[in-house]
Amino acid sequence: MTSWSWTRRIEGPRTQRDAAAQLLTHCVGPAFDPAVASALATRTSADIILGLADYHGVAGLAYERLRDVDAAAPFIADLHVRYDRAVQGHMRIMWELAHLKPVLDATGARWAVIKGPVAVEVLYGSPGQRAYQDLDLLVEPTAFRHVLAALQAAGSELLDRNWSLLRRDLLGEVHLRLPGGTPLDLHWNLINMNRGRMWIDTPELLGRSTSTDLGGVTVGTLDPADFVTHLAVHAALSGGDRLMWLKDVERAAIVLDPSWDVVVERARRWGVAAGVGLILGRTRDVLGAPIPSDVPARLLTARSARLVRLTERVSPWEQSVGRLTAASHIVSRAISHGPIRAVLWFVRRALSRLDPREPAASSVFTLSGDEGDREAYLEAVVRSGRGRHRIGH
Repeated sequence: MTSWSWTRRIEGPRTQRDAAAQLLTHCVGPAFDPAVASALATRTSADIILGLADYHGVAGLAYERLRDVDAAAPFIADLHVRYDRAVQGHMRIMWELAHLKPVLDATGARWAVIKGPVAVEVLYGSPGQRAYQDLDLLVEPTAFRHVLAALQAAGSELLDRNWSLLRRDLLGEVHLRLPGGTPLDLHWNLINMNRGRMWIDTPELLGRSTSTDLGGVTVGTLDPADFVTHLAVHAALSGGDRLMWLKDVERAAIVLDPSWDVVVERARRWGVAAGVGLILGRTRDVLGAPIPSDVPARLLTARSARLVRLTERVSPWEQSVGRLTAASHIVSRAISHGPIRAVLWFVRRALSRLDPREPAASSVFTLSGDEGDREAYLEAVVRSGRGRHRIGH
């Protein structure tokens, strides 16, 4: 759960939007040239730079690169505000995590921290560079009910109310608000919905997780190959059009130096090879990440690679900015589902948008269902961990 809008309309002439996108890409790339950055900044506007920086999640990185180029530029102060906000947000969430750890440990369940704070502490080392809004935890399915009850007993508020939807689609997470106000996404599966042929075994992930110090709090985190594979599949299933996602993968490739043979094997076994290949290839092409050139080719079939190239020609991913109708966004989200499931997914999404009741019906925060639906959902989650069998929706 996040507080920003995934779809953002960036106003302004196309040439100015392109210049701003090039500026931000240059800021997060490996070879920064102040003269190039200054020239690009003069070709666009402060509002467009800030709008794209917010969407792409790279305001902090842009601030660190641009503050010494032209400190008087009208957008530098605004980038600084975002940088400071990211630092404050990370400190708040680390405080929440320190208080949350004993509650979780007391349950005896295996659990791990994923995404936000791990990315900041392990990949970046500077909280201002990488903003995030919430805390994501992965817990073993058999303990999910017990962990949820423990969190609520400790003062966390369960926000989800649509038990009909949760039960029907067997969603992979629920949302809570921690006592300090931080949003918490409690996962029992890394993929929340529309898993279909995708399968990620949570007990297996937690079984090979590693202990990591996050700001003085020792927690479990995904092992390097799982970490990189998850970053890539999450980016693909979310549309693949944010620089922050690519930067996370680039930093993971550098800092974690995973075995790429293991990444390929896991992506294939999880049923997410195409999406992972798309993001790894894009990260290598855009940011020069140290990813062997054969890795994306081993994950993307020739047909999928042709589809991606064609889509990029007519709908560059940089211009998507979260628009669900952009071809590049659609392909990124659907490619791991396979051609038939991808078409069905797109048709279902298109039809649902014709129903004015659909946004409320598909929200986990809409009141629907009863205690029987809640119990059925929680029991199905527990069974999925006991049986270790595929449950796809």
